[in-house]
Amino acid sequence: MTAWARPRYLGGNVSPRILRPLAALLLCGCLTQTHVVPRQELFRLASIPPQERGREVRVVQGFVGSEAPPERVNAGIGVGVVMPRPFSYGYGYGYGGGHYRPSVQMKKDQAKWWLIVAGLTAFGLAVTEGIRYDGWVEVAPTHPLHLYGPSGEWSWMPLSELTPEAASWASRGFVRSGEGPWREVGRAPLDRAGFTFSLLMGSGQVEAFDGYDKPGFLSHVQLGAFLSQSLGVAIDWAVGWRTDRDFTDIFQSRHAIELQWLPLSARPFHAGGYGQVGFAWRFEDFPDGTGTDRFSLLAGGGGILQLELTTRLALTVRGGLAWLVGDRAAEITAGLSIY
Repeated sequence: MTAWARPRYLGGNVSPRILRPLAALLLCGCLTQTHVVPRQELFRLASIPPQERGREVRVVQGFVGSEAPPERVNAGIGVGVVMPRPFSYGYGYGYGGGHYRPSVQMKKDQAKWWLIVAGLTAFGLAVTEGIRYDGWVEVAPTHPLHLYGPSGEWSWMPLSELTPEAASWASRGFVRSGEGPWREVGRAPLDRAGFTFSLLMGSGQVEAFDGYDKPGFLSHVQLGAFLSQSLGVAIDWAVGWRTDRDFTDIFQSRHAIELQWLPLSARPFHAGGYGQVGFAWRFEDFPDGTGTDRFSLLAGGGGILQLELTTRLALTVRGGLAWLVGDRAAEITAGLSIY
């Protein structure tokens, strides 16, 4: 195989390892006409009169590969990210005593690559988990219902012939939109329970070494899970930077555990708040070639407003304050949250 070229972007060498996962994201899991019928829905359908079963059937759209017979081994296609080594770099300024560290510019370049990876991840999740249909459909009572048994057996029957015994036997079922009349009745409400990924960007205050404080760029990448529809926990990685009035470069990196609570809902709007604790690093390079860095504990909190886009996708806007040792920083960011 021909060796990968090593182009230069953002002041650093791009490892070929970063190109493969980015290309894979563009080929993320394709949606299909197969729709999974949850097991609890099978029990509900079996308990109502046969002629009424097709009016509202709860389904979740599947991915390519979900139509294969159960006895075959399938490799599900989804969004996967291999965390690459963005690029290699040398060390920056020396600050006496033989201590060296990467310069602020190098840290900014590295952070930009991680944000590119996070952005492509958010895009890949948005076009699969975010937009796949999760709701109710109307089908004919005779629509084929495919069932998987507990040991990999496969069978099918008209929806009207589903019995409580067949529902108990099946481990899961599915229907296909191309096998009969099909009408989407409506999507289910925003469902946060389970895995969540968010990418937010905006502005936040970054204090300089001399105490001068003004807004700069700030972003949050969050990975976590919601224990219920309103309560979730996430790992929050935030980076921000700006140039000071004397052309000093300042970079800030925050790492925190965050608790989110969104009890208020008036569809399509949802509201709540967040609180977080962690630590932060601030790096500053001076025009004379010297610099400083500072470690501090972090506590923060604020409000969250969400606009429900689909069952698994929401536009999130949040604003609040972060307290670092000797510094209080306001911020406001917005972006996508995928559930």
